[in-house]
Amino acid sequence: MSPDKILIERLQKDINKINLFLEKNLTSRIPLILEINQHILLAGGKRLRALLFILSSRLCGTSGQRTYYFSSIFEYLHAASLLHDDVIDNAALRRGKASANTVWGNSTSVLAGDFLLAKSFSLALETQSFKLLSVLSRASTRMAEGMVLELIHNRNLNLSEDIYREILINKTAILISAACQTGAIWGKATLEEEDALARYGLELGVAFQLIDDLLDYTSTKKFLGKPVGSDFREGKITLPLIYTLKVCSEKDKNKISGMSKKNQLEDKDLQFLLGIIQSHGGFEYTRKNALEAKEKAKEFLLRFKSNQNRQTLIDMADFVVERKN
Repeated sequence: MSPDKILIERLQKDINKINLFLEKNLTSRIPLILEINQHILLAGGKRLRALLFILSSRLCGTSGQRTYYFSSIFEYLHAASLLHDDVIDNAALRRGKASANTVWGNSTSVLAGDFLLAKSFSLALETQSFKLLSVLSRASTRMAEGMVLELIHNRNLNLSEDIYREILINKTAILISAACQTGAIWGKATLEEEDALARYGLELGVAFQLIDDLLDYTSTKKFLGKPVGSDFREGKITLPLIYTLKVCSEKDKNKISGMSKKNQLEDKDLQFLLGIIQSHGGFEYTRKNALEAKEKAKEFLLRFKSNQNRQTLIDMADFVVERKN
């Protein structure tokens, strides 16, 4: 059995309990809200953020049913961002299924996302931890900023690595960091332990998104649950392409620029794009950055005693960069 499957098997009981509370906590008097949110929440997913909250809390000495209960916060926040993201991108698919905006329309999807955002903070209030609420508030603010910044730079072929990294951290890494940090807070960690887990989560989130951006070009529709090259089609300029545009010829840059303005990307265009990124080392460069972020994440765990809980978080870092979808 592969290491990633071994890890998932080890965490399956936790995932089952996460899923149980996701359903139990998802209550509304409006049936349509439940239908839309069940569509996105129960369609699968790695439950990464919820797991990291639980594992971080456990590493700091706290576990139990309430920890699973509060893990829903992070899946709701994540799902809310996906609902909003799909509207912005006019995405047709999410995890291999018709996206919510395709089925119910943009307005309804945005409002369903707003409901999940409100629901996550309603749950967070029950922790009675102002500190935990403060971390979540900052994270959700930065997530919104990341989405706006990405929108500003849509189809910007001159996007710098620094701005790309800022978008990546705000849109993805900050929520993963918050899941780890609030897990530490819930686990009554020391300030040093809390800081270490927040930093672990941030680097893990960077590695996660870098691999996501890599897989968007190198995986298959079957694994991704959406067409290959969706980021480029939607105008998202990510690291494989940013690096390639720095080193390729002016002729190739002009061709890519012309492709980016097309309403519909042809198969031959996608093949050209994949070939030029491959030949100029864009995929290799992105993976190298992901591996570096993973190793940085692991270093922050060295502040904790060696035990099974720490090892699971180390294994999670490896899983993030070795996954296929």
